[in-house]
Amino acid sequence: MSASKDKKLRKEQIAAGLDKKSIAEAEAKKQRRKSTITYSVVAAVIVVLFAFVFIYNSAWPSRHITAVTIDDTDYTVAQMNYYYSSSYISFYNNYYYYVLLGYFFDTDTSLADQEYSEGYSWRDYFMDSAIDTMTEVQLLCNEAEAAGYTMDEDYQAEYEEALESIQTSWESNGYSSLAQYINMVYGKGVTYELVEQELYRTYLASSYAQSLYDGFEYTTDELDEYYTENADTYDVIDYAYYYISTSSDDEEDEDAIDPEAVVEAIDGTDLETFETYMSENYEAEVTSLSYAGSSLSSTYSEWLLDADRTEGDATVIESDSATYIVMFLGRNDNSYYMADFRHILIEAEDTDEDGEYSDEEIAAAEEEAQSLYEEWLAGDATENSFAELANEYSADTGSNTVGGLYEDVYQNEMVDVINDWLFEDGRQAGDTTVVTYSGSSYTGAHIVYYVGASDLTYAQYQADSAMRSADYSAWLEEAESAVTVTTRHIGMCGKNH
Repeated sequence: MSASKDKKLRKEQIAAGLDKKSIAEAEAKKQRRKSTITYSVVAAVIVVLFAFVFIYNSAWPSRHITAVTIDDTDYTVAQMNYYYSSSYISFYNNYYYYVLLGYFFDTDTSLADQEYSEGYSWRDYFMDSAIDTMTEVQLLCNEAEAAGYTMDEDYQAEYEEALESIQTSWESNGYSSLAQYINMVYGKGVTYELVEQELYRTYLASSYAQSLYDGFEYTTDELDEYYTENADTYDVIDYAYYYISTSSDDEEDEDAIDPEAVVEAIDGTDLETFETYMSENYEAEVTSLSYAGSSLSSTYSEWLLDADRTEGDATVIESDSATYIVMFLGRNDNSYYMADFRHILIEAEDTDEDGEYSDEEIAAAEEEAQSLYEEWLAGDATENSFAELANEYSADTGSNTVGGLYEDVYQNEMVDVINDWLFEDGRQAGDTTVVTYSGSSYTGAHIVYYVGASDLTYAQYQADSAMRSADYSAWLEEAESAVTVTTRHIGMCGKNH
């Protein structure tokens, strides 16, 4: 999507009634591949490339004065600063696009002076978020200790990688020392030793929470029943629309478009007819989208989700600031089985370093991939041998340590050429091919091996994730109800955000 189209879509979303938090939630959903238990502190190890924390209370009081007591455990101002800053960094990393636009708050103004809601500042929001995280981490660590639980190997590895990232980030980001970096990012009184301690506790808590989350079990009948009851939330709606702003400050003159006349001409037809009609009569471009029901704009969601809606239906829908010409294109109930596959990426080399790939550069990647593919075919041509080649040759860092494996892949999750091949009718376990992709990333040749269909449909997968999240949340809520939290010197924490 171009920058101008992206800007136009944001404008249309706002006009359609999507508020700040709805847009943020939709953006976050696009980032999530599957439901796991995560914490803001874990996410906060991603480096924010500017210093935003300037807390001028001296280090000694920060390390000795109690800010919060959770049950019988005291947390210092320094610990509170760490969790507060981590909460902020996590939010920034998740919603950086909207933060940079100033859609939530002004980064140059104290958060204490900016309202999140009436009588409640953004500083209050991040403070409460930090305390919630501290409470959850302590509870889970206590439960893990009581159960004799040991951190999962994958979480242990991630913890060690996070520490290494922190240890090596200070110099590349222009700081004179690790201590200065820690101080500027997390606040006065925070030391590397404190970060190491709290980060470990957070990964232990996250690992134990994941074990609880994974422990719930459901039958396929239970999953199907849950999905059916919540189909309007999860079904994917394909639709197209044309947006006409009715705001007084709109610079575009679209008075010549008669929405009712357009609907009369296109109702009961198809997307191509809609696009052609708008182009030939108004030189206008139609927007086509696919969204899960929960992500649809409230302006037209009720109409699109009507059980009687049929392909090609068109209507005019008005909001306070806009008029929409909407066409229903279809509804996907996610009843297909997901895919497991392996792949080897031979990345095209940008020899000119101009940010674009020439036909010759892509052809070179194709030639290398074809040679490697033929080498595999000439051998025993098994899944195991394919996995070995993936670990040795694939440029895809997301899979080149696990034999190029991706599991539980849903439609349109992967780049189009791989997606179309994976979900082509008649696909069989053991099928292989070489496809070429050219885009902003993953440009090159992909050797693909189809492992087989997953055990669950995508509908069942979503139901499973939702039910696990609900059951885990219920467990956590009950456990936290017995926890006592007492705030003490909160005013000393994060005061200049």
